[in-house]
Amino acid sequence: MIFERPDLIILAPTLCFLVALALLNQWRRGVRLVDAYGGPEAALRLAGRRLERFPAMRLIAGLIAVAALVAVTAGVAPKSAEETPVTPVDLLIAVDVSHSMTGTDVEPSRISWAQRLVEDLIEAGITDRVALSVFADWSYRLVPLTDDGDVVTFFAPWLVPDLVNSRDQGTTLSILIDDAVAAWDERAQPDAISIMLVVSDGESHDGADAVIASTRAAVDADVMVWAAGIGTAAGSPLTLTGSTAPLLDGSGSPVVAGYDEGMLRQIADVGRGAFHEINSEDGISSLVSDLRTLSGYTDSVTEPTRDPTVWLILIGLVLLVLDAFFDTGIALRRRP
Repeated sequence: MIFERPDLIILAPTLCFLVALALLNQWRRGVRLVDAYGGPEAALRLAGRRLERFPAMRLIAGLIAVAALVAVTAGVAPKSAEETPVTPVDLLIAVDVSHSMTGTDVEPSRISWAQRLVEDLIEAGITDRVALSVFADWSYRLVPLTDDGDVVTFFAPWLVPDLVNSRDQGTTLSILIDDAVAAWDERAQPDAISIMLVVSDGESHDGADAVIASTRAAVDADVMVWAAGIGTAAGSPLTLTGSTAPLLDGSGSPVVAGYDEGMLRQIADVGRGAFHEINSEDGISSLVSDLRTLSGYTDSVTEPTRDPTVWLILIGLVLLVLDAFFDTGIALRRRP
């Protein structure tokens, strides 16, 4: 328990001494009145209480009441719990904006879940700095590392495949990872955990060997690589941009957006990170919880601390009422 005005606590012993002194003087006068009334029984009938007895109960009630009211005056407050030290986190969110992310096997679409994930990560407030990149067959740093998460949130609705409409819609994960490592080399933060979160369906045209080699290089540079998979094993037929017509390959067959969960899990494993499927709110919550645990933040809801002021006032008032009750001698007064 702490006090906003600890200097006022010195009033407590002084006031307690005055209360005890007043009761002592009152008791001494009572003893003299007993002799004047002609004995204890006569004094009891006249005063309604035993004047010859020291008012021990009144003394106890008075002292506790004084202590409680002084504590209120000094601004008593519960001692706040010590916060768990947290580790700074630099998070680069890399969102796949290749054409396969328009797949609707995860309703409403894969890219919609990617947008929601970005917004929820920023809202969770678990990073010191955050950056945002988009990638397809190339990688582009949309927002460099910043401590202003609102900038990233602003761009979240614009994370759509149209960003790369004039370019090849394939995906090259190795280039993305190499670019992320270069970003941290330029703006490193001492003692921070550097995490790159790859948000993708896992399809990559550069081959598993190149992706894993880039992931190992990231780990050597003290960058952890996490993966957030969006999609289903069944895949999703794609349509032409801005049309409902099916997208066809060179042979005239419909193009189906796949989902390579194995690749994403391998990236997370080699990258010393974690893999999460983002097909529901539970998936996002699980990812946020893991990031909290890694950084040292708690994901539990802290219940508000109860203010003892009201209770101390009530205790003080009740004890003062009891003091008056004992002083009147109602409990000992005899019926005629």
